[in-house]
Amino acid sequence: MGLLSGIFSGRPAEFADAMVEKIARQFPPTAEAQLAKQGARRRLEGIVQHIVTDLDAFQKEAQLGWIGKARLGNAFRWKLTDRGYSKQFVEALTEGIIRQIAAK
Repeated sequence: MGLLSGIFSGRPAEFADAMVEKIARQFPPTAEAQLAKQGARRRLEGIVQHIVTDLDAFQKEAQLGWIGKARLGNAFRWKLTDRGYSKQFVEALTEGIIRQIAAK
């Protein structure tokens, strides 16, 4: 395996796709309108907590460098956008994901 193979692998994008799929299944874009309600916020927080746990495990296993982290963040952002989530929702979740992977 060459030095650049990890940088150009599709693993960060594949993982981002899996995270977005999990969010979309449990909290579809139409559910955003319900975020003013306490129950919807708690449900989303639970989903995000599970994703953070998965993200931590992926980070340890994949040992992403800064390029891999950037690819993961960008893929996550665009996949959420493609799913139809609002810009504000996408930015908030992406920022959280980026902070999480940057802290590790």
